[in-house]
Parts: sequence; C-alpha cells; structure tokens
Amino acid sequence: MLEFQEKRRLKRFMYSRVTLAILLIIVLFLFNSVWKVYQKQDMARDNLTKTAVSLASLQAREKMLSSEVERLKTEAGKEEEIREKFGLVKPGEEVIVVVDKADGRGQITATSSPSFWGKIVNWFR
Repeated sequence: MLEFQEKRRLKRFMYSRVTLAILLIIVLFLFNSVWKVYQKQDMARDNLTKTAVSLASLQAREKMLSSEVERLKTEAGKEEEIREKFGLVKPGEEVIVVVDKADGRGQITATSSPSFWGKIVNWFR
C-alpha cells in the first residue's frame, strides 16, 4: 500500500500546474535556442553561396588577367598596347580619321519631334 501511495504522490507532483509550467518554460527556452541555431545556419548557407559566386568571378578574372599578361610578354602585345595607350605610330605610317556622314554645312543634324504643347500650338498657326 505504501508503494501505491508513493506512486500517487509522484503522479500528483508530475501533473501539478507548477511542474507543467516549469516544463513549458524549459521547452520554450529550448525552442528559442534551436530557432537561433537555425537562423545562423541559414545565414551561413547564404554566405556560402555568395562566396562561391565571388570565387567563380575571381577565378574568371584571374584567367583573363593571366592571358593578358601572356599577351603582353610578346613583342606584338607590347607594341599593340603602346600604340593603343599613347597613340604612337611607326615612321612612314599615317593616321586615318573616320568621320560620320554630315549635312552640307559640316554639322550633323538631329531631328526631334515637337512636345505635346508644341503640337497644340501648331494647331492654331
């Protein structure tokens, strides 16, 4: 009989409102901790994808720069770069300047359509 009363007392203690409130608080605390860890993991995943994209663009830039360095190691590449940057020409070469088509006065004409108010004023003329 004593064993039965001890079980009853234990059962009454476990199902009391105070014990259930304490368990609820512990569960809420654990849930809050799990939620914070989830948010950190999500942020880390986003940072990983951003870093992977950045790495890919940097690798492409590295390839482009290394090919540019290889091009500049040759005589033709050096000459081309000097001509482009400084506009130099070899003796006996001439520079050709290409000009767009112009009207009779030597100026390029631009056509523009009249504005809304310009159209209304033209009705009364």
